[in-house]
Amino acid sequence: MSQKPECVECVLKAAKMDLIVVAGQALFTGAVGFLAGSVALHAFALQFLGDLLAKSVNFWGIRASIRPATKDFPYGYGKIQFLTALFVGLALLAGSVSFMSYNVIHLHEGMVSVPSGLAIVGAMLTGVVCELMYRYMSCVGRENNNLVITAAAWDNRNDALSALLILLGVVATQLGALWADHLAALGVSILVIRAGLVIVTDAVKGLLDVRAPEHVLKEVEKVVDTLPEIKRKMDFRGRRLGDTWELDLRLGVDEGLSVTRLHRLEIELIHRIYQKVPHTGHVHVSFVPFLEE
Repeated sequence: MSQKPECVECVLKAAKMDLIVVAGQALFTGAVGFLAGSVALHAFALQFLGDLLAKSVNFWGIRASIRPATKDFPYGYGKIQFLTALFVGLALLAGSVSFMSYNVIHLHEGMVSVPSGLAIVGAMLTGVVCELMYRYMSCVGRENNNLVITAAAWDNRNDALSALLILLGVVATQLGALWADHLAALGVSILVIRAGLVIVTDAVKGLLDVRAPEHVLKEVEKVVDTLPEIKRKMDFRGRRLGDTWELDLRLGVDEGLSVTRLHRLEIELIHRIYQKVPHTGHVHVSFVPFLEE
């Protein structure tokens, strides 16, 4: 089952907005960091530039993944989402390690300074925008079962937490703790590393066909139980293909059922699954003879 046109449009709109906002954040934090003399904000701008590159790839990945299935790719292009999410996660890890090294060197060499109050305003505005983007993107990702949008949402939440750390660091620096701005930058690096690891782990699981979540299989089981002609559930398997679930069901039925009835039963079952289980894509059903003991 393909996505509804309005769902596709919603996902693309979210990806475009995220791309535009992160470009604006890179310019804004870079300018404020330079004017205020904040090392943490300046490094934050570099992080946003990395995000801009990653999310540009994200946008391409989303457009590619929603293409309809073809003869050569009969299951569609959903796994492109895992590849682009993997790229985002690796980019976050690489950028955060570089960011951390940069700040450790500056702290070791005693290269510390006190940023102006403008840095406080910059960090607050950046944090608010990032948190709003997180809430919007996470809603779109959840409603459309889209891993790339969800990964981008968590990237925004990570940026919001980073802005909070920078805000605390700038305030502490102005109160006399000269090292606090750099320490905040190190805290940002740790948050980014954590987010990157989560995104990479989820992407690798998708590429390796990890089983569908238990709640999805439970919903499928409930649908199967509504058909009395199905005597036994022999095997239930499911995996994620981009933003849809692929299901493989092996079911026991009375050996006396005709081929025609089995065909109608299969159509009815698949139709009910599509109605009751959100984001279902391909459903494969096989029936085997089952004798009552």
